[in-house]
Amino acid sequence: MMRRFARLLTLLMVLSACNSAPSVLIATPLPPDADFRTYRHPSGVFTLRLPPSWSVRDVSDSTAVRAEFSAPNTNSLPLSVYVVNSGVSLSATALIEHIDRYLQTVHGAAYREYSRTAQGDGSWRVVGVRRTGIGERVLNTFLQADGTFLSAIEADVTDLDEAALDTLRAVINTLRVDPSAALRINDLSQAPEAPVAEVGSLTFSGLHAWTAPNGDFVINGMVTNAAGAPLEALRVTALLYDANDAVLSEQSNVVSKEILAPSASAPFSIRFRGGKPSRAVRYELRSAARHAEFALQTHLDEDAFIRGNEIARYNANGFLTVSGDIVNQTQGAARFVKIIIAVLDDQGRVVAADSTFLNRPVLLPGEAARFEVIFPELGGAAIRYVISVEGKRG
Repeated sequence: MMRRFARLLTLLMVLSACNSAPSVLIATPLPPDADFRTYRHPSGVFTLRLPPSWSVRDVSDSTAVRAEFSAPNTNSLPLSVYVVNSGVSLSATALIEHIDRYLQTVHGAAYREYSRTAQGDGSWRVVGVRRTGIGERVLNTFLQADGTFLSAIEADVTDLDEAALDTLRAVINTLRVDPSAALRINDLSQAPEAPVAEVGSLTFSGLHAWTAPNGDFVINGMVTNAAGAPLEALRVTALLYDANDAVLSEQSNVVSKEILAPSASAPFSIRFRGGKPSRAVRYELRSAARHAEFALQTHLDEDAFIRGNEIARYNANGFLTVSGDIVNQTQGAARFVKIIIAVLDDQGRVVAADSTFLNRPVLLPGEAARFEVIFPELGGAAIRYVISVEGKRG
């Protein structure tokens, strides 16, 4: 069991006056994960509870189970879970050795460790900084042994406010590892990095930059897979430059589509909170992705679903709302079905983009479920929309 960051205490207060006075019970607060949904990795190795709006990317390979979880509109690295089967029972000494090997294998020379603290449940917390394409990031990594399994959950805590940290704590505390699950034995020191897509594998279109009513500067667009093979773990980074080609600001966001098929496109949205610097005169976009491998085994793309009864309208608050039905036309259960929508103007520019999961975690064969996506702000006139659907085999 993972017990992380801070121990959460629930207090039940009983107030009483005298024998004739009734007792008053102060209700216990709701658990911090009360409105979360449970994600179960297809291998059955671990479960994690997440806010419904978070996106999930399975980047497992033949050596280990790996998954990434991202909050919407975040500039942080995804929360990552890593589980490997060492093949031997991990004693306290062996766990320390595997922690060292994990940090070297996963991060290498780009990582600097600052502290390592033993936790009360036998796990360890490691604090360090890693150099990444979006700058240096402060990482909290929690590692533990479950039988022969080494599990790690890693969180980017750089510049997070207290509310975001509270959510992160709540998510991390829900990690559960099943050491009886079937997982191939592998040598952690030889775990390969997932192959990275070549330069030029992703192209951009439908670009639109605008300022939101609250002053945020937003860059929307579509990213298209030109690699000739499925891609996963897509991330877009925007850089703002001044007239002297100096970088003034940089923001990144993950693309909602878990796997992007060859020639397929998906929307993205990057938000510079606080607005565009006054000296900014142009922006550049960069992209990164991996060649999809393990996740393809459970991925369900467009042809697994039927869409119907779609309607776009403005609700009573004046917000554009797109709704419709999704039907599972496969012979098996579909899990974590996600709807991704791009709203376009008359020039094909993306004026809004968002995604949502169906309100039920499993869609059985032939079952239908309703979805609704509300766009509280648009960067221009909404003329048409593009929808894509994906999910996982049950």
